[in-house]
Amino acid sequence: MKKRIGVKLGVTFAVLVSFLFAAPTQHYQVEAAKSKTEKTVKIKRTANKKVTVKVKKYVDGDTTRFKLKNGKTVTAKYLLIKAPELKKENPYAQEAKDRTKEILKNAEKIQIEYDKGAKRDSKKRELVYVWADGKLVQETLANEGLAVARSTKGKNTKYLDKIKKAEEKAKEQSRNIWAIENYAQAGKGYNQTAADEYKKAQAEIKAAKKAEAERLKKEQEAKEAEEKRAAEQAEAARKAEEKRLAEEAEAAKKAEEERIAQEAAAQQAAAAQVQAEAEAQAQQQAQAAEAAQGQTVYVTPTGSKYHTHKCGNGTYTPATLEEAQNRGLTPCAKCY
Repeated sequence: MKKRIGVKLGVTFAVLVSFLFAAPTQHYQVEAAKSKTEKTVKIKRTANKKVTVKVKKYVDGDTTRFKLKNGKTVTAKYLLIKAPELKKENPYAQEAKDRTKEILKNAEKIQIEYDKGAKRDSKKRELVYVWADGKLVQETLANEGLAVARSTKGKNTKYLDKIKKAEEKAKEQSRNIWAIENYAQAGKGYNQTAADEYKKAQAEIKAAKKAEAERLKKEQEAKEAEEKRAAEQAEAARKAEEKRLAEEAEAAKKAEEERIAQEAAAQQAAAAQVQAEAEAQAQQQAQAAEAAQGQTVYVTPTGSKYHTHKCGNGTYTPATLEEAQNRGLTPCAKCY
């Protein structure tokens, strides 16, 4: 009996263990299969057929990562053009990338198109034409002097004439890459020596501009310092002049006050003197009047003088000095 029970328990335990470990294994197998399926999603590379895509990443002027409708992300190399090397910081490489980004970012509809020739390059990048709202991006970049047309020995030549024609216009007008001597090489790519020389020249120009900017900055600072010094001197001179004028005005005010005080004092002195003279005269007159009281003088009936004695012919009548003065007679010059 005990043996039967042990067998049943052993079978039950084995079934339980099998269930517990079998479920996760099955789940992982399903997920692995799903992941493998996603990785092996095939891309239909049909020539002359435009496929709508979305931008995943802007790499450089002629390389962009696109996302397909099936969720697959591919790196696309633009057919028949070559933009300047961004990694080498070659002339107009950043401008080419920025322009490609601008075109695609502003486009409502982006499409890629394969040609009849090779569909991928040695780096497994998709070789495609890129369209933005119906306009060939390769043609735009070539026309603006931001990429050169590249010839090919294969069958990827559908839009080669269109791109070369755009390139020729840019070359004739010396646009961007074509403005640098021996840099852009039609049908080939770029002369790295010319690129390095241009970068060196640009660095020298940049350094010269920086030095010039610093010189101008120093000149400006010196000019501002001189202007500040001159302004401070002018302000000091203005304040000194104000002070001088104020002192002169104060001195003039004091001098005028002193002059007025002196004039007033002189007037008071003159008035006092006049008053003293008047008082002295009055005193003299009083004394003379007092002395004249009772003094006898002689006057004539028709004369205008009074006399101390009969100093001439005629009739003299005695009178007091006060009476003679009251009549308006004056003293005789001979008698006095």
